[in-house]
Amino acid sequence: MNRSEKPTKAFTLSLIAGILIVSNTLLLGIATTWFPEIIPTIPGTVNDTAVLYRLTALGLIFGVLVLLGAILLRIKPADKKAWCIVIVVFSIPSVITGGGFIIGFILGIIGGALALSRKSQTQAS
Repeated sequence: MNRSEKPTKAFTLSLIAGILIVSNTLLLGIATTWFPEIIPTIPGTVNDTAVLYRLTALGLIFGVLVLLGAILLRIKPADKKAWCIVIVVFSIPSVITGGGFIIGFILGIIGGALALSRKSQTQAS
């Protein structure tokens, strides 16, 4: 029986990771806009909304790039090495914005590593 060439599990995990990272970051942006006082800060600092908006922008960029990597992993599995690197590299810094409730960060690492470790099969076309 011939296995599918598309890395389905890795795609699913990475897609969920990207969705969680974007969702977590959107909640950070919402909290920054309407409830900045509930966001925990480093002791001795104050909540500067400009910094929190920059973190929100960064988190959205990281999340969208993880989503893009997951989608391209599904569409173009021949270039899976590049997409796996994109997924892992942008999942890691997403921790600064909450990492997709931390589970997004973990799923991104697992999904990227899973696709990278998957052996490629030769296509008979």
